[in-house]
Amino acid sequence: MYRRLGHGWTQEHLARYRFAAELLEGRVLDAGCGTGYGSIMLASSDKVHEVVAVDRDARAVSWGRTYNRTPSLRFVNEDLLSSRLHGLGRFDGIACLEVLEHLPEPERLLAQLDHCLRPGGRLLVSTPVGKGRDVPTLQPHHCFQLRRSEFEAMLNPRFSFHLFGQRGPGIERWRPARRYFLMLALCRSRWEEPRPSS
Repeated sequence: MYRRLGHGWTQEHLARYRFAAELLEGRVLDAGCGTGYGSIMLASSDKVHEVVAVDRDARAVSWGRTYNRTPSLRFVNEDLLSSRLHGLGRFDGIACLEVLEHLPEPERLLAQLDHCLRPGGRLLVSTPVGKGRDVPTLQPHHCFQLRRSEFEAMLNPRFSFHLFGQRGPGIERWRPARRYFLMLALCRSRWEEPRPSS
């Protein structure tokens, strides 16, 4: 499984998990963890005391349980859209990296993750930059690849957020003049924002 770590796309994905490990703390959910190579990176952070790694692929979860074991990391084989996800409790941080584009209704997942965040918690979510939700993509497992405006519109009803872009392994605050292949948003639930007094 680790033989491909030299490939550029793998280094880019690892860069996203390093970024997540810098930003998330406490009890963390890795939503769509695959085999868990990123989950173990999150679990190794001094700021993280527990990682719950969830994926619907039973073979990937089994591989992770066997080869990515560490005391603060627990794997769960579950669909992220299942109501059983709520039984895992609330989280201080959630990483959801390259999952939205695999779902025909990603808004349902964002609602689930919002429900799973503790007050003050942070969600880091990422997705490739593309031609838009209504344009077929050449990626066989992607339902679409979003434009920036679509990604922001999807997040805006539930979250306040800061947008980042990725070029190669580098991740930076979004700069409109730059071209990025992937966008990341660091989110907080809008339900936590102060309400105006009436």
